[in-house]
Amino acid sequence: MISIRWALSVLFAPFLGRRRTPLIRPDRIEWNPSLSPQTIQVQGHTIFYVVKGEGEPLLLIHGFGAGMWIWEKQIEVLSRSFRVYAIDLIGHGFSDRPKIDYDAETYIHFMKAFMDGVGIEKATLIGNSMGGGIAWATAISFPERVSRLILIDCMPPDILHQASNDSFKTLFALKRIPLLPYLIIGSRSERSIKWILQECISGIQQITPEIVSRQYQLSSIKGSTWVLYSTLYHAQEAMRFKDSVGLIRQPTLLIWGEDDLIFPPSVGEKLHQAIRGSVIHVVKESGHIPMWETPKEVNEAILSFLEK
Repeated sequence: MISIRWALSVLFAPFLGRRRTPLIRPDRIEWNPSLSPQTIQVQGHTIFYVVKGEGEPLLLIHGFGAGMWIWEKQIEVLSRSFRVYAIDLIGHGFSDRPKIDYDAETYIHFMKAFMDGVGIEKATLIGNSMGGGIAWATAISFPERVSRLILIDCMPPDILHQASNDSFKTLFALKRIPLLPYLIIGSRSERSIKWILQECISGIQQITPEIVSRQYQLSSIKGSTWVLYSTLYHAQEAMRFKDSVGLIRQPTLLIWGEDDLIFPPSVGEKLHQAIRGSVIHVVKESGHIPMWETPKEVNEAILSFLEK
């Protein structure tokens, strides 16, 4: 089991030769050199993002521990008709990692502050996993700033009861033991990153060494362990939104990978029932990040929804 391997890796952590690297922002986007890296000060912290296209703004929000790279197969397509912003959330990617509480309020107010900073009055929010949770929570907290929602295998309010994958369940189960989840998160290696990607991606042949290295590079940046630990620690606070999801009135599209091991399609169906007027699109032979794994179908579903 992945969870057992990961937990046991803590015992050997001192011998793995891990090192945390300083945050050095790239001057080019390796996975799409046509994009120009941008930075902006948000709440006193430097945030890394890219923007392309003209028209109605779309904000692409990645999930827990990831970065804007997971949208590499959407930016070009969507930017032909829209102004697309792909961001590294605070504490993630090549954005700053301040030692603060990474709770729901932090992420929600970060989104609003980012929109203020780049001059976006109202936008469509497209979020995957935790990024989808941030999207619907922002729509609840600041409904006047969100025109539409596209939620891709997104985090539900009751995440502690709905997450089904081994690594999350292990961390949640160990959460009450002081420091142990922190040590487990801190013991990550390229091997453990690959295990986690295997939970996220149905077609494991797509998990190349380059993809593993890309994600490991981000997770090795100094300060990442605290960000991931704090986010996990505060995850249960999303429960306070459980009764508010039904108040969402923005047009909403849910896209769900049929083979998602983290949040199974039943989670998407519950959100679909809770959000009045929402539409759900299930992607066959795809897992937790279908926009990366099966981009053609997901891009077509997104564009069809946005063009209505």
